[in-house]
Amino acid sequence: MRVVLYDGIQETHVASSLDRALRSRGHAVYHTGRFGSGYLFRNTDELLPTIADHLDLITDFGPDLVLVFRPASAPYPVLQALRGTGAVVAAWLSDDPVLFKDSYGPIVDLYDLILHCGNESVLRFYEQRFGRPTGVNFPFWTDHAAFPAVYGRHQPESTVMFLGNMVGPVRRARYEQLAAMGHSVRVYGRMEADPAGLGGGFLDSDAEVAEAGGRARVALNIPQFFSAYRGQPTWFPGLENLSHFDLPSRVVQYAAMGLPVVSVVPGAPPSPAFPEMEVCGSIAEADRWITGMLDSGGLPAVAARTLERFDRSFSATARVLALEALLRDDSWRSLDAAERTVWFLQFDGRTAPDRPIIPVTTEIRDAPGPRNASLAAEGAADVVLAYRRPPRRFDATDVLRRELEDWDRLAAVWIPDDDGLLPLLASLEGGPVRYLMLADGLRLSAREVDAARDARLSTVCLLSGELFSPGDAARYDLAVRIGPAPVDRVALLGAAKNALHTPAVVESAFLAAVQRRTAQPPGGSAGGTALTVIRSDDGSAAGASGDPVADALGRVLSGPARDVTIRDLATADLEEAGADELAAALSGSAVYLQPAGSGRQRSHAPVTPYAVCAGPVVLTSRHPANRFDDLWSDWLLKIGSAEEAVLKLHRRSWATGEPGEPDQYGAEGRGRLLDARRQLEDWFRRAGAQRQVQRSGAAVDRTGRKDSLDPRHRGQLPSPLATDADRMVLLNHRYLLEPSVFDGAAGEYLALEFSFTGTDLIRGMRVLQSDRVLTETRFPAGSAQAVDLIAMGVPDPAREPVSVELLGVPGHRLHRVARVRLWMRACRGARLASATRTPGLAVHLLPVPVAAAGPPRRQHHPGPPERRHP
Repeated sequence: MRVVLYDGIQETHVASSLDRALRSRGHAVYHTGRFGSGYLFRNTDELLPTIADHLDLITDFGPDLVLVFRPASAPYPVLQALRGTGAVVAAWLSDDPVLFKDSYGPIVDLYDLILHCGNESVLRFYEQRFGRPTGVNFPFWTDHAAFPAVYGRHQPESTVMFLGNMVGPVRRARYEQLAAMGHSVRVYGRMEADPAGLGGGFLDSDAEVAEAGGRARVALNIPQFFSAYRGQPTWFPGLENLSHFDLPSRVVQYAAMGLPVVSVVPGAPPSPAFPEMEVCGSIAEADRWITGMLDSGGLPAVAARTLERFDRSFSATARVLALEALLRDDSWRSLDAAERTVWFLQFDGRTAPDRPIIPVTTEIRDAPGPRNASLAAEGAADVVLAYRRPPRRFDATDVLRRELEDWDRLAAVWIPDDDGLLPLLASLEGGPVRYLMLADGLRLSAREVDAARDARLSTVCLLSGELFSPGDAARYDLAVRIGPAPVDRVALLGAAKNALHTPAVVESAFLAAVQRRTAQPPGGSAGGTALTVIRSDDGSAAGASGDPVADALGRVLSGPARDVTIRDLATADLEEAGADELAAALSGSAVYLQPAGSGRQRSHAPVTPYAVCAGPVVLTSRHPANRFDDLWSDWLLKIGSAEEAVLKLHRRSWATGEPGEPDQYGAEGRGRLLDARRQLEDWFRRAGAQRQVQRSGAAVDRTGRKDSLDPRHRGQLPSPLATDADRMVLLNHRYLLEPSVFDGAAGEYLALEFSFTGTDLIRGMRVLQSDRVLTETRFPAGSAQAVDLIAMGVPDPAREPVSVELLGVPGHRLHRVARVRLWMRACRGARLASATRTPGLAVHLLPVPVAAAGPPRRQHHPGPPERRHP
């Protein structure tokens, strides 16, 4: 099966775990990545630059299933394009039913499959509104790659763990109840005040959640009640009657980590979808249950049953099995709301055989293994680096310049004037330079693209956070985005086949210095713990930057209770340091990096990639980055105060230097991933291979006026349509008919049936011979599901090829990129009028109307009482 995962939600582990599970089951996956935000439908014209190229690749991918994670990111014209692929289009309603008024209710009848995320009352609500069962319960999921089973792995930090915020009057009352519990409680989330000392800090990554989970004995869930949404923009009458979020994401995360779960829902029975979760009527009752389980020693057994339930029913693999079943049959439509609430429990994720996962993501690639000595030997001084202005120390451009110089590969640095790059390109023709790297927003014009090709240069375009589409990437042999960037722009570049995304680049000389320092036997300051505070240049001198976290760290971490040595440096102090000096400055037990900038413009310190490769724990102040795909998140401890730093450092067993839950790579692995020289080798290899493909391929339009990614302007035209063709086709684009289609005996006529998806996108069909229109038919969009072509006579396809063209609705905002699935079938019959063949070709087109439909399925009034559907 070929599956498209369209967009994503804030909790990225949901889509990524499903991606991994689908691949392990042998399915092909195209994942756009997360690019949307909010719950209101986006303007199509605003969204088009982000998704147009994705739609093109989705169409080429030929999906069987498109799963939309955020319906607001698929406004009607986009949804039409997705439906035009011929795939089953499904929507997962993760915020069911809160977004019913704004995002979910309007799309129920527009999708082939609706996956709810709600209990029996939610499913019954939809059935009453639409007069039919609309979907099954499809609650949150994840996998152990995101949340490993960690129960009992470490000494408990507290008895009770709670993931959630304590902000606002309702949650402040909840805080007081938690503070009154007889067991130690640790709350992980945002808090207005913490007089009882419950706060454990805000957990910024899945890895931090797992660290905290390994230090708790019981997990507490207090769900959101829908009545609390009164007065909010998403409120609608009747929402208060639907109770609460039955199984929020945190419950599934708890279960994945193997933690016993107790949920506080006044007056609620045990959850039929998660029977292992204890449901109590109050926090005091939950407190008593925990006491009983501790006294009886029953918690380990509950933890084992909870973990088993997760693996069986809440793993991503179990959801893949459910998706496979939904595409095979629709027997769920005959079930009532209670049965559809637990429908997913029949699929056991433990029984699914795993297959090797073939990684195909383009976002982050590990650097190649051993260095290619032959590539380095033949490429001496063969790279020109061009940028607008000299970069600052630690900028990616500066790192690459230093690396190329140290490698003896840098032939020249070019800062263009008003004449642009043409003088440079003219001087390089026929010379030893093979690679041109563009940085600092420098781009090639159409004339410069041609000049680079004439000079036989492979071009590499370096990006940071700027907008850059696959169409832009087509001008270069390779486009590389470096560092964190807005999620919609990262996802957009992911649609380009000649692009990749890397977290950062770090000089190989620095990495070698770190290895030398690591290999040295400990001495000197042994017995003490060193914290290095590196302040941003945005403040004044070291020690007076105005960063409250930096200023407080020394006071909180020093003193008689802790043997901590504080070193205070400014980023400017490191700019002139050599590799060994820099490695020494970033060594120690921990490093705090003050973010650059101020307010909402804060960003990671420029030296961050170097710090995470030096080995210590790296802390930084938390700053607004929800729009950013933070590739460094798992490598950093983000803090909002010095007190939070102490809590997080304690969980990382800071004093021993051994983190409780090691990250994916470790310092050595991060150094290997970020090694600038290894990455440059990989980039040059990819760019050279792409250049060879272009040289050996068909002729390319060199005017620069057409997007080379557009299938209508590629050098290689699509193959002609043959009998029994099944093809994704563009609207308003000619497709040749295979000459053999017209072969036949004298006295026969040819009948071709063209059936297609996306009927509401199509308003007619045209038949051409060469550039001459033989005939065309027009009909209202959505009124025809096929067109029969009756041909009589003998064409000469070699001299005047025959083509067909589906006419799209001109007002459709995606008519230039939308494609539909087209089937062509042929049959022949005897002509009654004459048995002789007539010269030329006569063609008639007969639209086939869409089959008559019954009354509209969507009901806007309350339907009949719930019933069992035969």
